[in-house]
Amino acid sequence: MEKKDIEEEKSLTSEEKKLLKKLEKGELDLLDTSKGPINKDPKYQTYTDMGYEVHPKEGLLYRDSETISRQRKAILQLIKTLGSNILRGKSLMNISMPVSIFDKATMLQRAAIDFTYAPIYMEKIYETEDPVDKMKYAVAFYVAGLHLNLSQKKPFNPIWGETYQGRIGEDLDVYCEQISHHPAITFAYLDAPHYNLTAKHEYSLKIYPNSAAFRCNGYRKIIMKDSARTTYLIKYPWAESKGFMFGLPSFSYYGDIVIKDKTNKIYAMLRLHAGKKSFAEAWFKKSDVRNDFFKGLITKNKALLKDSSKKVFYSKDMLSYIEGNWIDYVMIDGEKYWEIDKQLPLPVKDATNPLPSDSSFRDDLKAFIANDEVEAQKQKEIMEDIQRNDRKQREKYVKKK
Repeated sequence: MEKKDIEEEKSLTSEEKKLLKKLEKGELDLLDTSKGPINKDPKYQTYTDMGYEVHPKEGLLYRDSETISRQRKAILQLIKTLGSNILRGKSLMNISMPVSIFDKATMLQRAAIDFTYAPIYMEKIYETEDPVDKMKYAVAFYVAGLHLNLSQKKPFNPIWGETYQGRIGEDLDVYCEQISHHPAITFAYLDAPHYNLTAKHEYSLKIYPNSAAFRCNGYRKIIMKDSARTTYLIKYPWAESKGFMFGLPSFSYYGDIVIKDKTNKIYAMLRLHAGKKSFAEAWFKKSDVRNDFFKGLITKNKALLKDSSKKVFYSKDMLSYIEGNWIDYVMIDGEKYWEIDKQLPLPVKDATNPLPSDSSFRDDLKAFIANDEVEAQKQKEIMEDIQRNDRKQREKYVKKK
């Protein structure tokens, strides 16, 4: 062990050092790695294509043994070098990661995928007159997209000013841009004849020894080009990944999804169970307790959004009842509005003539796509150094003013 490693390990407690030794010996790796992803590069990736399978209590279990092995090695090294910062849950959004655990895409390219159900459900909203029925399609649109972008592999972080241009289906252009470095903020935009979609992604992330909790602190906004200019604002739920270092790697959502129709003052609230006891006691029967299950409602009474008791479903102010699970279906008032094997998202294709700032021109990403990890890591570090230097120069300029 090098002197630097010895000094870094001094910050760990005795219990943390014991954990490291067990991890290095492989004594905590309880994963069955006999299964891998079904299809590594389909046009439309379901959660099974991305290496997951459904578990009744843990949400989705990840089964790509090669990716899991790479990630565990990388996280083990991070624990060694960063010590208690990881083990005590400090935010690591700005920590440089090795490309060995990366996906062959950037955060901008993933942001575009979030809009791929829009052609199906936005047109339904536009064609529907009743505000409550419109809200039902808005709920289906958002929940249907929760199973997208679940790749266990980390996307490349965009640099400030980086862009991505793509096309959804045959004629819908989507534009994404990294509009801030610290904090890291991504903005996505899609303009169609009958609607406009925007999204702001600002992630907060905390990593623990064997799990991570993260949330997008931004929003998704829908503006319909109907006579009322109906406008929806969507609040994101929390997500959790477990099993980073030992046990069964899994993914699940928890918390609330809130969709506001700002024009008609109508609200939808969905509570994702995700194994939280208070949710189970307040909302679910014993047989309902599944990490992928949710219940919710549509109402004009804003106060109901904060009511976690059973009586909320007996309120005279509940306009519609919602239930389902985010990896299978959405049912509202007994009718299914989304089923994973029936309503499929449209694929995203790269633009044929994008701006020079497009993600597709990144040297590290091009090297990684060509399976040259050494060159990809080198180019990634060069880009990060340039970005750090640019930030210092901007800060100096601001101080001079």
